[in-house]
Amino acid sequence: MMSLLEYEETYLALGVCVEANVPVILWGPPGQGKTSVIKALAIKADRHLEIILASIREPQDFAGLPSIVNGKMTLVAPDWAQRLADTNSGILFTDEVNTAPPSVQAALLRVCLDKVAGDCELGLDTSVIAAANPPEQAADGWDLAPPLANRFCHLDWSLPLEVVRMGLSGQWPTYDFQKPDAARLARELGNEKLKVSGFLTSRPDLVTALPNSNADQGRAFPTPRSWESAAMLSAFVSATGLSEGVRRLVLKGSVGVAAAAEFITYRNNMDLPDPDQVLAEPDKFTLPSRADQIYVLGAGILNALTRDISTERWHAAGKILEKMVESGHPDMAVSFARQWLKIRPGKETPNTTVLQALVPLLTEAKLI
Repeated sequence: MMSLLEYEETYLALGVCVEANVPVILWGPPGQGKTSVIKALAIKADRHLEIILASIREPQDFAGLPSIVNGKMTLVAPDWAQRLADTNSGILFTDEVNTAPPSVQAALLRVCLDKVAGDCELGLDTSVIAAANPPEQAADGWDLAPPLANRFCHLDWSLPLEVVRMGLSGQWPTYDFQKPDAARLARELGNEKLKVSGFLTSRPDLVTALPNSNADQGRAFPTPRSWESAAMLSAFVSATGLSEGVRRLVLKGSVGVAAAAEFITYRNNMDLPDPDQVLAEPDKFTLPSRADQIYVLGAGILNALTRDISTERWHAAGKILEKMVESGHPDMAVSFARQWLKIRPGKETPNTTVLQALVPLLTEAKLI
């Protein structure tokens, strides 16, 4: 059973998924208040909610019914899809997903990923939430098919004694979730994507790692898609100032326990300087020894340069690229130099006196 703190962090992780528009699935025994929490969340956010029992639906309830209109075949969407399309920012809650047969799960794929049912677009701001009972506790339950499971952030859900006690006395707890500032979110998302890229540079075997058992394939596992979701959710956590406990939940729910644990350890031990500080004093900076750290730092410097470009900062970035060549990473330096040259201010050219190792490589690559 969850503690009250674990419940709060899971509740906030659910809120992060909803605000980030990353499909989320709640796993828990029957009678744990999953539907009630979703209803309360929708009311608090003033968003239209559609609830569907996936176990009693047919594939066409999600894929649409074929119909001939003006001599053309279209897929007519069900009424719930039309209502969500009209609001454009509602919430679709599909309950008992893993008791739906495989054909229905397959039809759900496009709804979860593309926000489309039939030929009806639900709206990019529509959030998708699902709920499921563990197969051993579900009536005629199936493991989720891997393509569907990989579209969700998976959160375990149960009600601790304190929450039940408070609820029965008429005070079901809710927790506030602040929407992030758009500029800060964009900055944090760029940082998180760089950290994921650096980690995968050091652990390429975790780019895609499909579990061996059917049960594990029905939960979170690493793929490029789930790493992108992990980066988005982690950025939301940073941009809203939520706890590391919430970050662990959304990362574990996106890429699985093992991959998330390794990434969190890597993330916490990056120990890299602020890119703006490096650009301010490039001559005093010493490159890290690890290739993955150099990659993250180089990409971060180019992002910082793009946000605030000047002639002085542009030449400072060139000095860092020169250090990459001198440290034995010429391919990485040339790769970064492509973007560096594209964003040069005015008609600036690389300083051949300073960049004695980098300039010949750029000339050979026909970049200058």
